[in-house]
Amino acid sequence: MQTLPLKTKTSRIFFALWPNDATRKRIVETFKHSPQYNMNGRIIRPANFHITLHFIGNVSEIELQCLQQQAAKIKSRKFTLSLDHYSYFQKPRVYWMGLKTIPQSLEILHQKLASAFVECDYHSEQRNYTPHLSLMRKVTHPVYFETFTPIKWDVNEFVLVESLAHENGVEYKIIQHYGLY
Repeated sequence: MQTLPLKTKTSRIFFALWPNDATRKRIVETFKHSPQYNMNGRIIRPANFHITLHFIGNVSEIELQCLQQQAAKIKSRKFTLSLDHYSYFQKPRVYWMGLKTIPQSLEILHQKLASAFVECDYHSEQRNYTPHLSLMRKVTHPVYFETFTPIKWDVNEFVLVESLAHENGVEYKIIQHYGLY
């Protein structure tokens, strides 16, 4: 009788900035009152709003523990984001809200995480980091990019999130919080 190897449990994870309820509400209200809200596409559930720091993908329990340990070592400053414009990624057809100016503290946090995660055999993407908050997917015809009053977002933590696929879509579950000073 042949013995089959045990399947290692994996999780699909990413590290992100997670808006508090007040910020999330301002994002929803701003987007609902824009012409973009009526585009053809699939609106992201507000509960899933976030700005990705690093998308890791599927990891084993051992890899997950390593990433958690490395993230816990990060010392980085709090900062404020100003969500101030809409844009569109053509190839994945994603409509998003972003920042014209990336705070240096956000860039430093992104770089520190990338460096720390090398210990866990994770290597970050080589393309430029474009922090954004996805609003809609599968957008077929984006309308003009209306301006809006910037949304201030005080960031005092980053989170580790697990992506769970369900028949009704994706659910994001925060696994761990990491404070900034």
